[in-house]
Amino acid sequence: MRKNWLWYQTFRYPIVKFGLHLFYKRIIIEGKERLPKKAPILFVPNHQNSFMDALLVVTHVNPFIYFLTRAQAFNPPLMGKFLRSLNMLPVYRVRDGLSSVTKNNAIFDQCIEYMKRDDAILVFPEANHDLRRRVRPLSKGFTRIAFDAEVREGWNMNLHVIPVGLNYEEHRRSRNSVRVVFGEPILMKKYKELFEKDEREATAKLKEEVSEGIKKTIMHVPNLDHYPAHKILLDDLEKESEAVINPKIVNKRVEELESHLNPEIVETATTVYEIAEKNDFSIKSIAGRKKPVLSMVLFFPFYLFSWFNNLIPYQPVRRITTKLIKDHAFDASIKFILGMILFPVFWLLISLILWIAGVPDGYIQVYIGLSLMTSILFKDANLMVREAKERKRVKEFAQSHPEKHKQFEEGLKKLNEFRSKVFAYTEI
Repeated sequence: MRKNWLWYQTFRYPIVKFGLHLFYKRIIIEGKERLPKKAPILFVPNHQNSFMDALLVVTHVNPFIYFLTRAQAFNPPLMGKFLRSLNMLPVYRVRDGLSSVTKNNAIFDQCIEYMKRDDAILVFPEANHDLRRRVRPLSKGFTRIAFDAEVREGWNMNLHVIPVGLNYEEHRRSRNSVRVVFGEPILMKKYKELFEKDEREATAKLKEEVSEGIKKTIMHVPNLDHYPAHKILLDDLEKESEAVINPKIVNKRVEELESHLNPEIVETATTVYEIAEKNDFSIKSIAGRKKPVLSMVLFFPFYLFSWFNNLIPYQPVRRITTKLIKDHAFDASIKFILGMILFPVFWLLISLILWIAGVPDGYIQVYIGLSLMTSILFKDANLMVREAKERKRVKEFAQSHPEKHKQFEEGLKKLNEFRSKVFAYTEI
């Protein structure tokens, strides 16, 4: 048995997996039956949402998984020791210095040794994260691990490369849906003849096959210049979350939309997108996202309790994600990690205060149970407050920048009308 087996499995399932199913409203797993039962696996997911990407894969498969993480995360040494206990391995980039990059040789050797005992490795082939819904050019690090492993074992390792697609309804927020799609396995043995003939061509071919495999498992916008149009028309203005996180549906719409786009719509979408980004407006909120109105009316006291009960522990999370961190791809990860710590600690602190004050144990137990059960309502309760503030900001923007606001409103209206014409017959 591996030294960290008990700690790793305890952290992976009872703690992190349970936390993920509280953090997200729904986690859909698709294609898990494609995973080989007794064979080494190299998981290659798209990378849009920082740590959440790895956690969602690791907690929903059976193999013992090691995954490569940027080396900067392993400082200070105590943090490095903790991350290694969770099967994270440091990978060095060129920006870390050429001398550091050579350390990857030892890390890749470790990966191969782990795969020899049928463990799995998770590598993000895009190398870094990006919130945009598309597959970016792949680095060749994962190809080196895959080919080196097979060559060392005389092409008898039986290594399977599995493209994985992570589809988020809303990347930065909690209590929404996520779809994890495991793609068709790529058996490395089939590359033997090509690799022995031309290593470069084999590497390029594997990168292309993995890229195409991932594209089938997520929403992929091929033309980056058209991204604002696709983002607004297929994501922000979409009323049904199922369409956004279902690659079979959304990629058909990407093709359909691409065939109808014209320069005027592309320009309008780019203008609306840039105004929203610059002023931190949520187009989904402004366009009128679906809200659980009936639920809020029926369970209003519980929403109110959840908002007041969790407002204090949420403040450090809010400050970090809105004031300190510029890269919004970290928002969900910070909310998840700090939320798992700060919220329970705060509830226990309140319970301790109640106990010291002489409140009967039964009432304290009710408080703890109510805190846990209503924690899933906090996002919607807080969303009402946040959207009220956003409406105020939009109103202030309209007063201070009337022309820009008019351009934004008219552009959004034009895009809505265009969307209705294009997808009138394909709505879910």
